[in-house]
Amino acid sequence: MMPSLPQPFGTVVSAIGVNLRKYPSTDSAVVGNLSHGTEVGLHSKVHAQPVDGNSIWYLLRDQAAWVAARHVDNTGEVPLSKDVEPAAPQG
Repeated sequence: MMPSLPQPFGTVVSAIGVNLRKYPSTDSAVVGNLSHGTEVGLHSKVHAQPVDGNSIWYLLRDQAAWVAARHVDNTGEVPLSKDVEPAAPQG
């Protein structure tokens, strides 16, 4: 088994995986996806659009993308951000 990422990190628990979004909303553009069981570093969290009753969204540590916490189990303390930091331009 591979060593776990530095905390905080999340593990995708949705059987079909999860979409990465430019902003914390299911209306936002999909910028990638993660498959079931993938571990990904988490930078911060915000309260935004609820997904199945869970309003937490995580900003990834290594890329400007958001993931709904409904589909990710977190390990370690993810700091709460007061602002939805805009995704950095790619390129």
